[in-house]
Amino acid sequence: MRWIVPAVLAVSACVAPLCAPQAHAASPVTIAFGTTWDSPSQSLQHIVDSYIGVPGAINIQTDYMGAHAMDLDPWFWVGREIPALLITEVAGNANRNELGWYKETGSKPVVDGVDDGMVFTGTQGSGANVLITFPSGLTKFGFYMNPNGPLAAPNAPEPELFFTNRFYNDKGPSGTALHTPFNGDAQALVFDVSQWKGPNTWLVCFEDVDSGAPVTSCCSGTDNDFNDLVFEVTALGATPAKTLTFGQIKTRSGR
Repeated sequence: MRWIVPAVLAVSACVAPLCAPQAHAASPVTIAFGTTWDSPSQSLQHIVDSYIGVPGAINIQTDYMGAHAMDLDPWFWVGREIPALLITEVAGNANRNELGWYKETGSKPVVDGVDDGMVFTGTQGSGANVLITFPSGLTKFGFYMNPNGPLAAPNAPEPELFFTNRFYNDKGPSGTALHTPFNGDAQALVFDVSQWKGPNTWLVCFEDVDSGAPVTSCCSGTDNDFNDLVFEVTALGATPAKTLTFGQIKTRSGR
């Protein structure tokens, strides 16, 4: 199924100096990958290989943003005069995961329909797309997933959401993030696919369970396969930005 819904991001310029350059991550963001409980053809590596069309062009375990010490971290998008954002679902191995966007301000967003919006409700399939038009001015945004939609998910009762900015995710059932450097838990992987798909294009891959270390047998715990919602983001004029340290985010959000 393929559809396009025009929408408007009501994003205003932020007075805080969110675009000031900051130091890169002191250490890489490591991911404890597991073996998917889905069929081997639905593994994230297989999905990415099929999507790129060149097997092995991207190694999902080493090529995501944040995998290396000089990568930008935390991850979100920022750009000036972005006329449109096209979001296309590549794979969705759980049909109730909801996807939305939020305005990045440096504090954990409150998703209430003001500076955020729904993209996919979970019922769409591969190839579905949404076109979002942007107003002029500086725009900073990220994405959130509501795992299992309104029905909640293991260790993610309503209204808990997972964000592309890992600083906004809770630290899991043990209270300690599974992935180093432990100052925020990664529930989404972002890959720069501009080399194959055109300028300003990224692939975003969400894991929909937050249950600690991966286990090999279904279905208690998590498989940490990051294939539960995979989508392409294409933005004209957008660039990634690392803008705030974790300490700055805590200060700004009052935590």
